[in-house]
Amino acid sequence: MQGLTNLETLRLESLPDLRCLWKGLVLSKLTTLEVVKCKRLTHVFTCSMIVSLVQLKVLKILSCEELEQIIARDNDDENNQIFLGDHLRSLCFPNLCEIEIKDCNKLKSLFPIAMASGLSNLQILRVTKASQFLGVFGQDDQASPVNVEKEMVLPNLRELSLEKLSSIVCFSFGWCDYFLFPHLEKLEVHQCPKLTTKFATTPDGSMSARLEVLLI
Repeated sequence: MQGLTNLETLRLESLPDLRCLWKGLVLSKLTTLEVVKCKRLTHVFTCSMIVSLVQLKVLKILSCEELEQIIARDNDDENNQIFLGDHLRSLCFPNLCEIEIKDCNKLKSLFPIAMASGLSNLQILRVTKASQFLGVFGQDDQASPVNVEKEMVLPNLRELSLEKLSSIVCFSFGWCDYFLFPHLEKLEVHQCPKLTTKFATTPDGSMSARLEVLLI
């Protein structure tokens, strides 16, 4: 197990009985993680695990039928309290460049909204064929509206793809309803019939995502 601590790339595929990725192992040098066809996996990380994954650049999760959360809480209440600190939450995955999610039909969102401000290096975001997916960022029950910005910026996002998401309602649900993508080059939104977020170009040429409010 000691030799695995230097692991940079990990691909787990067709492991039907896998329920968790690892316990008690610190993979601080991991840059790429791909999880494919692990049918019983319900979550990828726990709160305590992600603290050490500061080098992670690529995250791909494909065809994981039972996946409900990317990050689940630890059974240890102390770890949960540490994670729930706004400062640490914003530092999670500081080098993450690419996220791809496909065929994960029980997943409802990627991360809590408070983590959005920490994804400063995110360049590619693709979510495809997830029938229960409601929004990219979800509401965190522990977050206070005072501690969540009303406007979020993903400064390096260049490609955003949302396809075949029959339940998605908005880009982010929770306390923040406005996102800005100053360097977005490619936007694909297909077969998302319930999506209420409006994507538009701002006067300075940036792309924005704003929740449309219907007045009755």
